[in-house]
Amino acid sequence: MSSLLSESDLNDFISPGLACIKPTETTKEEPKAGNELEVGKESNDLEKVSISLQDCLACSGCITSSEEILLSRQSHTVFMEAWKNLPEDTLLAVSIPPQCRLSLAQYYGMTLGAFDNSFVSLMRNHFGARYVVGTQVGRNITIRQTNSELVERKQSQKTNSPALCAVCPGFVLYAEKTKPELVPYLLDVKSPQQITGSLLKEAAPHIYHLTVMPCFDKKLEASRKDGEGEVDCVITPRELVSMLQELQLDLRSFVSDVEDNSLIETCSPPGWDYRVHWASNEGSSSGGFAYQYILHQSKLYPDAEILTIEGKNSDIREYRLVDGTKTVASSSQLYGFRNIQNMVRKLTSSGASARNVKVLRKRASGGAQRTGTASLVADPTKTDFIEVMACPGGCINGGGLLNGEQNSTKRRALAKSLEAEYERSIPPVPLEESTGHDPRVYKYTFTAVEKSSDVVTVGNTW
Repeated sequence: MSSLLSESDLNDFISPGLACIKPTETTKEEPKAGNELEVGKESNDLEKVSISLQDCLACSGCITSSEEILLSRQSHTVFMEAWKNLPEDTLLAVSIPPQCRLSLAQYYGMTLGAFDNSFVSLMRNHFGARYVVGTQVGRNITIRQTNSELVERKQSQKTNSPALCAVCPGFVLYAEKTKPELVPYLLDVKSPQQITGSLLKEAAPHIYHLTVMPCFDKKLEASRKDGEGEVDCVITPRELVSMLQELQLDLRSFVSDVEDNSLIETCSPPGWDYRVHWASNEGSSSGGFAYQYILHQSKLYPDAEILTIEGKNSDIREYRLVDGTKTVASSSQLYGFRNIQNMVRKLTSSGASARNVKVLRKRASGGAQRTGTASLVADPTKTDFIEVMACPGGCINGGGLLNGEQNSTKRRALAKSLEAEYERSIPPVPLEESTGHDPRVYKYTFTAVEKSSDVVTVGNTW
């Protein structure tokens, strides 16, 4: 191996293409009458190309975003400018998911309870936020509507192909721009980020919604036309830390009595139980959508057992609901771009190779491990539903989290530590105890992006 290549150079994250390709339309003014023309000579002045966030969405060159991409509408500096100029009748609302809370708590050396208390106090007392919420209410709606669509899809028996979770914008952009054959597989239920934003916008006539998310791709998701207005600005934990450093603010100085949840309750919108929207659910730290589908189906088969089957690497896991000798429902988790590529090959071609796996007990209490399951093969492409995430390790290892410039081994070790803390510190709330029937259906509109032959090529470092 070359001495110039180190382990830190090898990773499984989706990066921008070597060239960013942006379709452009250039209009030239017609010469006015009476003007002199010099034949055979053209102006050397090149027209400046401005690349906006919407261009990234309309482009077919990059797979996804990264820190190198200039996001014109989504940054902490944009938020600061908007915050300073908020109209008097506009309220600030802030949302944050569990992955970001854990990452920031670890960075500041705080317990999760102390961080939550400090974060709400910071947003309320310094930035004047009216609402500061977790994203579990939105996630519960995503889970319920996902389960509903999956059951309807399974009952219709129109296809044996798995539905693909679409809450990861990195994967969605990859599918829309480079793998149009995957678009029909995408489940059109919106993510917790967008649903939380939509619910907050209903809490008052004028709301500015800032959300802290673990992934830079969430900025692009907030700018989709089918989600416009639900989120005004997305920043990552890295950007939040940078913003506080620029303001010379120490988050730890805002901590008060950790046992006192009165401020957290005060900053909850009407009808929102803080014990719900600051909680989580059973399943993976990326949302638990695959496991929640199996739990939902298990209510129809009280005597069935849930088998958890590990794949050839830690980023593949399958859940099977088995009633006697029959598999009545199945789902899987599949994280990381290498696994996504393998999934695409299998979905678009026939044949699958067997591999050795080991079966673990189901995560929830009461799960029994079946004997003689060592021969079972975890194959996400044969399941009803795949929880797909672009980042290896899922959202707990998102590119916007505070994992520093560590190599891949240290990053994964930190992600495992946060995963353990996720299960230990964030109480799961049963889905039926969250909210009642959803008055609205939250859906995306997915389309394959066609490449243009009239393009301007720009280097990926701007």
